[in-house]
Amino acid sequence: MPSAQFFLSTLTQLLYTATFFWLSKRPAGLTAIHVLLLVALLEVAINRIAVPMLRPDGGAPPSWHTYLDYAGLFLFYFAGTLAAFLLAARCWQAIGARGGRRTSVVSALVAFTALLAAAPLVIDAPAELTLTLEVAFAASVIAIVIASLGKSGDVGIQVGLPMLAIPLLLHSAGVIGAKFVWPDNMFDGPGVALAHAGVIAVCLAALATPYCFSPRPFTRAVTRPGPVVIAMAVAGAGALLARSWYPALAKAARLAVGVELTPGQPDPRLAMYLLAISTLAWTLASCVVAAAAPRRAVGAGLALIVLGGYGFKWPHHYLLPLFGLVMIADAVRSVRDEELAAMPIVSETPPIADAAWSGYMTLVTQGLRRALGEVHSLTTRGEAGLASSMIVGEASGITVRMRIERIEGSVLALDVVLGREIDEVRGATLAVWAIPPRALGANPPGPAAAPLFKTGDAPFDERFKTRGSALAFRRLFDEGLRARAVATIDGWIAYWEDERLRYRVFRGRGAPLDHPMPLSDLALGRASAGAERLVAVVELLVELAARGVRTTPADEAPAEPAEPAEPAELG
Repeated sequence: MPSAQFFLSTLTQLLYTATFFWLSKRPAGLTAIHVLLLVALLEVAINRIAVPMLRPDGGAPPSWHTYLDYAGLFLFYFAGTLAAFLLAARCWQAIGARGGRRTSVVSALVAFTALLAAAPLVIDAPAELTLTLEVAFAASVIAIVIASLGKSGDVGIQVGLPMLAIPLLLHSAGVIGAKFVWPDNMFDGPGVALAHAGVIAVCLAALATPYCFSPRPFTRAVTRPGPVVIAMAVAGAGALLARSWYPALAKAARLAVGVELTPGQPDPRLAMYLLAISTLAWTLASCVVAAAAPRRAVGAGLALIVLGGYGFKWPHHYLLPLFGLVMIADAVRSVRDEELAAMPIVSETPPIADAAWSGYMTLVTQGLRRALGEVHSLTTRGEAGLASSMIVGEASGITVRMRIERIEGSVLALDVVLGREIDEVRGATLAVWAIPPRALGANPPGPAAAPLFKTGDAPFDERFKTRGSALAFRRLFDEGLRARAVATIDGWIAYWEDERLRYRVFRGRGAPLDHPMPLSDLALGRASAGAERLVAVVELLVELAARGVRTTPADEAPAEPAEPAEPAELG
């Protein structure tokens, strides 16, 4: 390609990349990642498969093939340049966010690798660059996998990322070994064995993708008909091509993804390859239709790794898998919470008869008198079977309002407010979320607070996520109160400095059914079920409020309690 045409093509890619980088900042709609996926797919179809397979055996190619070749070359540069820009932007964002030393080191290493991989797009890279790129690529892959490990991350992704990394590392090991360990055995020996092992590792990773990367809960994802139909269609098409046009299929597989099939007769591992492809197709389709945005990002990352292939001849063969790994690693810490939050909020508590509930509320009111002094209770009924039981009292000048919402006799939520009624549109000074077991679903998220921080108390950090002001946390929670919170608190606690403390939990959703209210006993009509656990929670909240909420002036009348939420918002 003439040098002037080369630089003109590169300049075109830079202009397009700048446009799509702007698109990536938009909260919805077309983004640069969508464009990268489309361009990479077209590059595989046109530049890697159509152009070489349709090239005439002899003589000058026809004009249509020349135009197709130029279109493939354009997509080649476009995919590499766009991937390099997006990787650079992601690394810059991660370093600027100051997420910790480990994140900064990994981002810097990935950025350096992306620079080495993108160099052939603009310069005639020297031969020594190949070995340097392979070492940097392997180091980046290992660093991404290590950085994704942690207690708060999604277990499936943490298991699946090393499986995706193994074939990439086997390739790098083959290149490095051919340079230093077995330079005289280029076409046989350990290098060939590593290449075969890499292909097997690719198949095993594809077969494991449903268990590691598919949406959760898995039982719900596996019953969706769309991904199943797509997987069956891919398997059927692959079997038909293998039976009728095997030589063309073998050549296309080598050109597209770098997997060598035996050319003369069907490969003995062909059935395993077809099963791996159809399994991967199911995982990708399931991620595309997932409700949680991080899970869709996981699917996009998998697609980029697949489109990068296993050939490793050109810049985007390194850039696409590297960017895919980065996207999956970025989602590892948020995908679980997003999927739990996306689950529908419905009442999963048994209905309680009015007589049993009235007796229980009487016991709660009597128990709260030792902490609140004079206590008043009231039950109101609304439309669609919605009822709210209110208990109002005062502790050391701080107004305490507790509301329990029920619909058709089933308890939906417990809400306790201590202090003033304020507008919750503004973020909280401090927010503490209990981390629910996956089997219990998710509580609706509480008011926003930032940043996320660790308290240094290991049992507390394993039980809760803490956001907001670390100074406010130390003001409210001493060692004894932290231990009591670990033992008694589900849902979330939010604190607005000097003004308000609020606690809210949905029973049976992200929280045990019978804590702190014995709902199972009450559903059986045992009106004498103990109220001590609920009273203990309110007493803990009163002690926390006494440390951080200003007392209500005597001449300031407490605000009216908020209206209960509509059933549609709760169910």
